[in-house]
Amino acid sequence: MAHARNYARVLLALGLVPLAACATGSGHAASAPQGARTTTVWFRRDLIPLSRVVAAPVERVWAALPQSFAELGFPSSPSAREAEWIYLTPSLRIHGELYKGELNSVYIDCGHSAVGGHAADSYDVTFAMLARLTPQEGGTTLVQVVVDGTARDRTLILSNPVSCGGTGRLERDFLQRLEGHINTKSP
Repeated sequence: MAHARNYARVLLALGLVPLAACATGSGHAASAPQGARTTTVWFRRDLIPLSRVVAAPVERVWAALPQSFAELGFPSSPSAREAEWIYLTPSLRIHGELYKGELNSVYIDCGHSAVGGHAADSYDVTFAMLARLTPQEGGTTLVQVVVDGTARDRTLILSNPVSCGGTGRLERDFLQRLEGHINTKSP
């Protein structure tokens, strides 16, 4: 499915990410190349990821992650936790629409606003997306994808943030792209 991507609308949210660090270790197959940028973002533990087992070894799936995120218009990098097979975006802030001509609520669920309607369509939304890989027996890989974020009413100076999660659409789009890249790479 082809979407007109409006990359300029998704900007890094300054000051909302605890840290972005450089990889310094070695040894684990998931570690970033020396000098590569890694990302640390906080995610809620109670989110249920969209999961899929793909018929490819974890190293091949790992290699396909950057391009899959990029095709969605998101910057991404390995987690700063080198011992894990986690790739993620920094916190991203939506200014207007995530994708031109589409409601944000198609992709992100922040509940309803105080005046009705989907909060993701009328509030300022900040979110991040994570992909966790777990090697499985037989050379397959479990891929878990989660979207987590918050939204604030842009009409109020002081408002409490509401929690947001993915609707499943962004996660499914990502997994579809990932599987396409895995299937085009030679074993």
